[in-house]
Amino acid sequence: MKIKNIILATCLVFLASVAFSQTTIDAEYRPRVMVDGGYKTIKLATDPILISISQRSRLNIGFKSKKLDTYFSIQDVRFWGDDDNFSSTAAQGNTKGVSIHQAWFMFKPSEKISIKTGRQQFSYDDQRILSARNWNDYQVTYDALFFQYKTKNDKVDVAVSWNASGASDALYPKGKLKTVDFVRYEHPLGKVNFSAIALLTGNTLADTVSDIALLGTYGVGLIYDQKGYNFRFNGYYQTDMNENSGDISAWCLSVFGQKKLMASKAAIGIGADLFSGHDATNADAAYKATKHNFNLLYGNRHGWLGYMDFFSSIPTQGIQDLMLKAEYNPSKVVKLNADYHYFAYSAKSYDTTNPTELATKGLGSELDLTLQWKIMKEATLQAGYSFMLPTETMEKYKKVYGKRTRFPQFVFVMITVKPDLF
Repeated sequence: MKIKNIILATCLVFLASVAFSQTTIDAEYRPRVMVDGGYKTIKLATDPILISISQRSRLNIGFKSKKLDTYFSIQDVRFWGDDDNFSSTAAQGNTKGVSIHQAWFMFKPSEKISIKTGRQQFSYDDQRILSARNWNDYQVTYDALFFQYKTKNDKVDVAVSWNASGASDALYPKGKLKTVDFVRYEHPLGKVNFSAIALLTGNTLADTVSDIALLGTYGVGLIYDQKGYNFRFNGYYQTDMNENSGDISAWCLSVFGQKKLMASKAAIGIGADLFSGHDATNADAAYKATKHNFNLLYGNRHGWLGYMDFFSSIPTQGIQDLMLKAEYNPSKVVKLNADYHYFAYSAKSYDTTNPTELATKGLGSELDLTLQWKIMKEATLQAGYSFMLPTETMEKYKKVYGKRTRFPQFVFVMITVKPDLF
């Protein structure tokens, strides 16, 4: 959509909605500085340390009434200096920077039922398979029809979608999701909150065919949060839903427990994330023909497997993340976190430099130090420093073994300003 059409649509929505007292208009400005000395991978000694500044800017318009809610959000995401409209003396703009982030309306025929359609976000449970992914400047949104049934103790969410490149073309790029559909149920069991989800996703096999590979993901979650103790458990299983997907059998288990200390000013927690992988020593024909590494789908990457994002996708051998986390709140507006991660492969694999020997599973340790400071009601500052201590197995996984490398580390500083305009 051209920028002038987006601006025109925004103005029309604004003029149509200002007459109602339920209308809200707010903005978001989020610049972020990153110093990349090893973010996502291990840099060679000859690689430069990269410094970049990105910015997300949004204008959001919402309307609420007894029977109808609407939401419209446009955003501009850019790196400082990436303008494609410029002169030798100044930057003038980026013709491809503005897009529609969310645009949906929701009918509420009764207190228990709501129906939403349009571009929207989904974020559930531990955000392992469905998440807004806020570290990503663009975030993740879905064009979908969403239905919710909610009572005092039960909540059922259902979503369906079907994407196309146009009205007359059955082909669709394999790199884009063709469909994402799910059913989720939530219910309290005493002091424990229980949830279950079944997710069906599909992608075309290739850009030139309309055949769709369907993947099924099923999960359960338990959350206990009482008297200074917090505990969560999530388990997921993935399998193929049609022959186009090939044989798939993968799983993920996540468990974390936390205890609050010092009158809730501090907390310490311990946990583990376990992802299945392919055992290279298993010679069974059926096993070898099956995919065993878990697909993270549309879940959150950043933070779960370390802030350095070395594992944005799960390795073929799977991954284990053993973690220890500490939190301290010196005041109501400041929070300090220190997270330690130890990474290892889940399954056996052969050494890439000596294929006759098994590789050691240990991949390395990561330490993430973060600060969050709520400067004022509308503004929050976040900053972090992370570093990785890789093993030889990690260096081989990142294909830098035997080469001179930099010490993997990165720094970020980000400020988020969200003023209410109306």
